[in-house]
Amino acid sequence: MKVAIIGLGLIGGSLAKALKNYNDNTRQKKYEVLGIVRRRQTLKLALQTKSVDYAYLNLEDCRDADIVVIALPVDLIAPTYKELCAYLKSGAVVTDVGSVKNRICEEILKIQSSKDIKNPPVFVGAHPMSGKETNGLKYAESDLFLNANVVITGSIKKSAKAEKIVEQMWKDAKAKIIKMAPKEHDNLVALTSHLPHLMAFALHKIYNDKKARDRQIEKILAGSFYSAIRVASSSADMWAPIFSYNTQNIIKNLNAFIKELNVLKASLKDKEQIKKQIKKTQIIS
Repeated sequence: MKVAIIGLGLIGGSLAKALKNYNDNTRQKKYEVLGIVRRRQTLKLALQTKSVDYAYLNLEDCRDADIVVIALPVDLIAPTYKELCAYLKSGAVVTDVGSVKNRICEEILKIQSSKDIKNPPVFVGAHPMSGKETNGLKYAESDLFLNANVVITGSIKKSAKAEKIVEQMWKDAKAKIIKMAPKEHDNLVALTSHLPHLMAFALHKIYNDKKARDRQIEKILAGSFYSAIRVASSSADMWAPIFSYNTQNIIKNLNAFIKELNVLKASLKDKEQIKKQIKKTQIIS
């Protein structure tokens, strides 16, 4: 099966390595992996590190692919899908790794419904719940998705066959499959992923402002601080579109977080009261 991965950053590169190294205990290789990149430097690195079987600079080189994975920032997924419609063979399946699903699905449905697009490829939304704070192919790992959950939000124009193909690809990358509707995914991930990144960016900004006034702060950084800002070095090119694509859900959770901060703030001077509030945060239902 020929898989084309558009974008060989951390996620795309790790998926490429996982599929290229896949071994089902037979002598026959299951996946032939193509990488599509924008920069010649990345192309050379992909081949040097044997992350892919082939690497190209143009989307039309996906024409023979059975599966195309768009591993680009969320605002580029639908435009890339639209461009792919002119090249892909009949029966090809397109999927993605975007951290926001509902708006992407709406944009692609609009493309599929356009009179200008004939026989658009099936699109299956997906989001691997795995990653690191580092960016780029040089940090890609073949085991990045080991036991990680991958959310499959299904095909826009229902195709059980296409969904099965995408699910099996992720299983072969050692991931676990979770099925969820796009809107539910976006609502939940706003709290579990998007809000923590927003918090990390803000905390790191406060730290940098303080460090500009007093360099001594660098000498007394605690482990808890490092944990809180671990993802603050994540790519702005990737996260800015995520925030703009899931704004409503993020704001809802951000307001809830601010409310809880204000409760804690009001209790700071009263030892028993703040103790009570802390214990409330530790209740696991």
